[in-house]
Amino acid sequence: MKKQHTPLAFLFASLLIAPGKVMADPVTIDATAFSIEGNQLTPLVINNQLHYLVTSETRGLILTGKDQKIISTLPGHFSQSDILQHNGTLTVAALNNDTYGVELYRYNTGTEEFKKQQSLQADLADIEALCLSVSGEYLTLTTADATGQMKQHWLADDHFVEIRTVNTGPGIKSCQAGVQNGYVYLADENTGLWQYDHHAEAGDGRSLILTQQHGVTSEGVEGVGQAAGLTVFVSPDAPVVNVYHNNSISEFKINGEHKWEAIRAAPFNNNTVIGLYDDDSESLFTAVLPVSAPQTATRRTQSTNGHLTAFAETDPVARFGDAADDPAIWYNDKTPESSVIIGTDKKSGLDLYDLSGRRLQHLNAGRLNNVDVRSRWPVAGQELAIAAASNRTTRTVDIFLLDPATRNAVPAGKLPSQLNDLYGLCLYQHTNGVDVLVNDTDGSYERHRLSFEDNKVTGKIIDRFTVPSQPEGCVADDENAMLYYGEEDAGVWKRSLDISSPEPSLIAKAEGAVKDDIEGMGLFDVDGERYLIVSSQGNHRFAVYATTDNHLLGTFDIVPDLKKGIDGVSETDGLETMSLPFGENLPDGLLVVQDGHNVMPSQQQNFKLVSGSSLAEFIRRHRPK
Repeated sequence: MKKQHTPLAFLFASLLIAPGKVMADPVTIDATAFSIEGNQLTPLVINNQLHYLVTSETRGLILTGKDQKIISTLPGHFSQSDILQHNGTLTVAALNNDTYGVELYRYNTGTEEFKKQQSLQADLADIEALCLSVSGEYLTLTTADATGQMKQHWLADDHFVEIRTVNTGPGIKSCQAGVQNGYVYLADENTGLWQYDHHAEAGDGRSLILTQQHGVTSEGVEGVGQAAGLTVFVSPDAPVVNVYHNNSISEFKINGEHKWEAIRAAPFNNNTVIGLYDDDSESLFTAVLPVSAPQTATRRTQSTNGHLTAFAETDPVARFGDAADDPAIWYNDKTPESSVIIGTDKKSGLDLYDLSGRRLQHLNAGRLNNVDVRSRWPVAGQELAIAAASNRTTRTVDIFLLDPATRNAVPAGKLPSQLNDLYGLCLYQHTNGVDVLVNDTDGSYERHRLSFEDNKVTGKIIDRFTVPSQPEGCVADDENAMLYYGEEDAGVWKRSLDISSPEPSLIAKAEGAVKDDIEGMGLFDVDGERYLIVSSQGNHRFAVYATTDNHLLGTFDIVPDLKKGIDGVSETDGLETMSLPFGENLPDGLLVVQDGHNVMPSQQQNFKLVSGSSLAEFIRRHRPK
């Protein structure tokens, strides 16, 4: 489960104010008036030569050389634009005042012509800011509109795919993406400069960057620019250009009286060239900041060993927020294609889905956190399929009988617990029956042995143990009487389920390629060998361990499939795996994972389904030869 913050605490935790005092006497520089009128001036470097792009509400786009002589024009009425230079291609996104939408152009340096590529129409609200970037192999267009929503789109096969929506609040006037540091910056005329994680699977957490001018906080920011890792921004209320890098801000005062509303920047000859719009004179200016772009701006992350994609996703849970949590698989050995995925909705209960992800049933049963299933419990002359879930509302372990004819779940008992906050849970089937292992956020575990009588399931606590700090995910190896369980901040524990000889040991630490929280767990067999799959929530990955010697084979992530319209996976809470065949489409089993941020487009959380063949292929590729 993702760590929770109160809104107020989160705001203060994310507030960034330039450390120390802002210089009493900022460096003063001169700005030169530009000879062409417009409302935005963007410096750029083409073939190692400085150029400028003028964006005009009356004349369109005008490209000039360093000498301000016009090279190319594109007629139109554009309020702002952004430029992306990537793999030898120059792409321009321009905000059209006539349609309120965005038009995308490619500039051919050989023919010196703009060619239209694609358009993004505005919805009911005007688009008021835009910026371009690259995410993996996709060109990304970020927009902010009058309703206070930031949207990210990927350009795929010459059409835009909506990826992510974030509520920013109104007042966003400018946008720039930091390609090197992985953030997107929004200039807010009411507040300051907002910094968001640019990743498509990121949440809506943000940092507020404020400046202080002689002890007075500058509240509004209207223009922002990026120059290879340096972020520059301006406010009409302050006669300076702010340069933000590594959580500190430098100021450069420009001679004269100005109200700066727009700024763009580019690195050139170990300096930073900026283009400015002054609302007082309604004129463009250019200046040179005596600072060079940093060489170490890129956010470095340890690479993953592989990428998988989901073939399907479930219907979203009912409510927004951190709601979907843990899945289980109810296997139907007579008709495997009719098997069912069971997922907890920790806001309201339990959801059952078919293998296409379609919801079959919702049970309003309280705040169920973790769930597990055993499909063949021999009791009273019959075989029962049961699910058990930890209920944080009633502080009980809830038991459900599963009906293969209807593919529905029916409540069949509540096991009282002495735990204060029921959290993680898994089932263990052995020769004497079925046990439930359930834990508390304080590290306590209970083990309940189940009994069945008069269509009700009861239980008796037969064992207790603890882990040093907060646990959650666990999985039992029924054949080998072994429990694997996670200590979220520390790693993976292994414990014998023979009560007379528990032998607990920490077999894997949350370090290196595996980052806390350690969450969901599942067991998966490939070629007669058993592997432990663990969600590494802190870096949106999944770790694979060999159970023979506990060594880490590697990590993989689950990435988007634009052709299927299924996004990637991030911040996974729970997972389940099964290596039995589910029919001809899933001959090697199934992996089901919770997705902490369900985007493409942004919706309530859900679960993603990955073919067991993909997981088996990853394991074969990375296990020792």
